[in-house]
Amino acid sequence: MQGTNKHNLAILIFALTAQEELKRKKINSGGDLFNALSEHSLKIVAKSGLPYFHYTEKEQEGDTFGERFTNAIQSVFNRGYKQIITIGNDSPQLKASHIRKAAKLLANDKSVLGPSADGGFYLMGMHRENFNANRFKDLPWQTSSLRRQLKKEFSTAQIDIVQLDRLFDIDNSQDLYSLAKFASQLSYHISRIIRFLIATTPTFFKIGFLLKVQFQSKSHHNRGSPLLHLE
Repeated sequence: MQGTNKHNLAILIFALTAQEELKRKKINSGGDLFNALSEHSLKIVAKSGLPYFHYTEKEQEGDTFGERFTNAIQSVFNRGYKQIITIGNDSPQLKASHIRKAAKLLANDKSVLGPSADGGFYLMGMHRENFNANRFKDLPWQTSSLRRQLKKEFSTAQIDIVQLDRLFDIDNSQDLYSLAKFASQLSYHISRIIRFLIATTPTFFKIGFLLKVQFQSKSHHNRGSPLLHLE
């Protein structure tokens, strides 16, 4: 964890340790994957050159996810920062360019959401004056309606919000297959781990084989960016 309030903007990595993720997410033999995801998040944040704070289960305070996330954001603002970018450690498609773009938008008085395929978000950028802790902690966290409700809150407060690319995050084994289709957008290390987990999970072998055939057929006719076809 590092940080200094000589900057207006800080990054919050709100993410459990790999050991804790392994207890909560249903991915067999996922220890190496969770370690690689945590390393990935820390690496791209370090590339940004911005101050950052990593809140694992050791630093998080509160009974619910909403309370813990709200308290972590408030803690960063209490250090004197005026803007914050929050990320987790479960979006292997996340790149330093997403963080740089979010920082630029915040500097131009915008707020930012990086939508994830499950209805939540992998990145959020907001200003201290737009943060209402009481309303924020009561949002429908960890549900498919989260992003829709958050956008409604921003709209009600007349906050100008910009959306980044839609990315996948990893919550369960099925998400590995979704991400396997975008292997070129992942680091080699994470891509290799995902392929290994798919190949060594017997109950998913047939599904994985069919997905591979389907993807190869589509990629033969379409060489454009997969992200263009997510919406």
